[in-house]
Amino acid sequence: MSEYTVTFNLTAAGCNAQMQLPLQSLVRDIIDAATLHANSLGFGYARLIEDGNAWVLSRLSMQISRFPTVGESYSLTTWIEGFNRHFSERNFEIIDAAGTTIGYARTIWVAINIATRRPADLSALTGLSGSVSQRPCPIPRQGKIKLPESFPNTTDYTVCVSDIDSNRHLTTARYVELVVNTLSLETCDRNQITEFEISFMHECHFGETLTISSLFSDNTLVAVIADAQGIPCCNAKITLSPVNL
Repeated sequence: MSEYTVTFNLTAAGCNAQMQLPLQSLVRDIIDAATLHANSLGFGYARLIEDGNAWVLSRLSMQISRFPTVGESYSLTTWIEGFNRHFSERNFEIIDAAGTTIGYARTIWVAINIATRRPADLSALTGLSGSVSQRPCPIPRQGKIKLPESFPNTTDYTVCVSDIDSNRHLTTARYVELVVNTLSLETCDRNQITEFEISFMHECHFGETLTISSLFSDNTLVAVIADAQGIPCCNAKITLSPVNL
C-alpha cells in the first residue's frame, strides 16, 4: 500500500503543561508511523538487519496549525515520496478527530550499517520503487538552517541510560526535548509551535556531555547540540506564534 494511516489518542499522562501533545511525542509518533509502514511493505527493521543495516532519521521539517489536546484522537497518514541508493523521502499528513488536516511533515531517512556506522546502500531493496506515491506534500523541502554568529545561551547535558535507543545512540525524541527545554514555560504558555525543523549530523552516545546552544529572538528559536569536542550533532529551529490568552 502506498499510504498508511495510524491513529493515536492523547491521554492526560501524555500531555504537556498546555494540555497538548508535546512536540517530542509527535516526533515519536511520526517515527512509529514510518516504522509500521516500512514493516508492512517489507522494508522495515527485519529486512534491513539481514544486511546489517538500520533506518535512521536524518531530517525532519513540520508545519502545524495546532496540536491535539487531551482526550483527542488524531491520525498520521504517511507515504514515500522518493528514494535513491542512499536515502528515502517520506511525508506525513496530521489529521484531527474531525478529519481536518492540522499539519504536514517531511522526513529524510538514511540506512546505516550497524557495524561501521556508515551510510548503507539501499539498492538491494528493489521493491521500494513500487511503493512510491505520487501524492504531493504542500510544505517545502527543508533547507539549511541558518545559524547565528554566536549563541547567548548554553547549557550542558550528560547522556543517560534512558536516552539511548536500540541503535545505541541518543533517541530522536530526546534531541527534541533538549531543544524544547531551552524555552521558558512562560514562552510556551503564551505561544504555540507552528514550524519545526531538525537536521542530524553526528551521533551522541551514553556518557557523553553535550552542549546545547540556543538563541530565541522574534519568536524563533535556533539551537545546536554539540558533543564534547564541539562537533555539532544536530541543528534545530522552532517558530512560534502567539496564542489568544
